[in-house]
Amino acid sequence: MSLVTPEPILLESIRLENGQFPLLPLHQERVNRSRLGVFGINKPLNLRKDLDLLELPLSGLYKLRLIYAETIQAVEWSSYERRPIQSIRAIECGPLCYTHKLADRRALEACFEQRGTCDDVLLLNKGYLTDTSYANITLFDGRHWWTPAHPLLRGVRRAHLIRAGRIRPAIIRFTDLSHFQCFRLINAMIDLDESPDIPIAAILR
Repeated sequence: MSLVTPEPILLESIRLENGQFPLLPLHQERVNRSRLGVFGINKPLNLRKDLDLLELPLSGLYKLRLIYAETIQAVEWSSYERRPIQSIRAIECGPLCYTHKLADRRALEACFEQRGTCDDVLLLNKGYLTDTSYANITLFDGRHWWTPAHPLLRGVRRAHLIRAGRIRPAIIRFTDLSHFQCFRLINAMIDLDESPDIPIAAILR
């Protein structure tokens, strides 16, 4: 009897705004990188070509979920509303591996269940900041915005903002939080300017 290992399923969450995909080149880079890293496939998918075949909404803000492996398996979308965050529970998650954006989020969901009465969790690896359960984190020191140098997932919004010089990667420990005034959460759906300031005191242990 042989055991068959299920094929990894990858996920790309893409912002669709008034019929446009603002960060599509960065999504294309990550899809190419993930297919090469997971499946050893050098030939890229053409996201623009594949998405242009769909009858997508031409107005409004939507979250498009592209589920793929060696080929695109499904595309779905829904209107998007940002979830309010008033408090975050910092928890140790250990060396949780999320190098590629996987459709299987059970490990992240298990961490999220430890939030207690908070709205989300801030995941720590031996005391060093990584991400929340669904977003990269940026922190403001009064002059500059910083983001953990070693997140669980190198988000496309994070990559865009680093390339633009708007945020800077740094090694940040939980004990460093007193050096910052506030933080904001970013991901493919949330730009830095759209994310509200949240006081550092909202991060609980």
